[in-house]
Amino acid sequence: MSNKYNDPLTKMEVNESNLEKWKNKLKYVSAIPNHILLNMDIKTNNATIQNKKDLYFDRVRTFISNKSGHLLSRLITINRSHRILEERKTEYNDIMRKYNKSIKNYKDRDGKTVVVRLVLNKNKEKMMAYLQYYNYKKKTKDVYDKNTIISEVQDYILKHQLYGLYVDDLMMGFLIIKKSRQFNIDGEDDMVDTFYIQEVFTDINMRGKKLGKILIDYAILLCPVNKKYISLMTYEGNIMANIAIANGFILQKKASVCPVNKLLFIRKMDESDFVKKSNRLTASSM
Repeated sequence: MSNKYNDPLTKMEVNESNLEKWKNKLKYVSAIPNHILLNMDIKTNNATIQNKKDLYFDRVRTFISNKSGHLLSRLITINRSHRILEERKTEYNDIMRKYNKSIKNYKDRDGKTVVVRLVLNKNKEKMMAYLQYYNYKKKTKDVYDKNTIISEVQDYILKHQLYGLYVDDLMMGFLIIKKSRQFNIDGEDDMVDTFYIQEVFTDINMRGKKLGKILIDYAILLCPVNKKYISLMTYEGNIMANIAIANGFILQKKASVCPVNKLLFIRKMDESDFVKKSNRLTASSM
């Protein structure tokens, strides 16, 4: 069996014959990442770099001197796998916490239950999101292609920015938010930081069921308490412009910065918006 250790720090293959040579080369290493030590069952507890080097050298020397280099490699492989699994578990739990908190039920104009929630990184949900985002892009007359749509939607999902509106488990609209974007707005000399509704869209076959209002209401719940304004840009003729105005957004005299979505709407958040909305979905807790 192999009695060697491939050191990632010095790029040396360490064995019984070159332990001291390796130790001298190790002196010039500026840092030893904690995960390398943890993979060897070495807990440093904020040790100095020299202490880490000493512990690292001693652990490798012990295995090599006992002709057990293969066991050290096995130990590292097992611990690395366990660490990756724990990281994935933590990531999954965090995603599901955000997902569960994001779920909110509404009623459409006909009294039918509508659910708004984060879109998960699952094939079925991604396919529906691709389709609806494609429908949205067609309406804006923006430049787009299939690959761009797929990559953009994937990015929004991974960054937890895409919220779907579901009727009978079918996505019939969506909301894309950005926690912070600055705009030059009416009545202010300096740029103002806003909670930004990047995109909002409802399926054309579901118009007249107040789904647009539901998405705007949901966005207001998402707005964190430290934001004074919510912003929304859209294009001429978009029904969302009228819905925004009906929900307290004001069309700005100053043009937006987007050549496609030229209309800029701003809603000033009132203290009562935060007080009366007891079930807030603020960005700080999401």
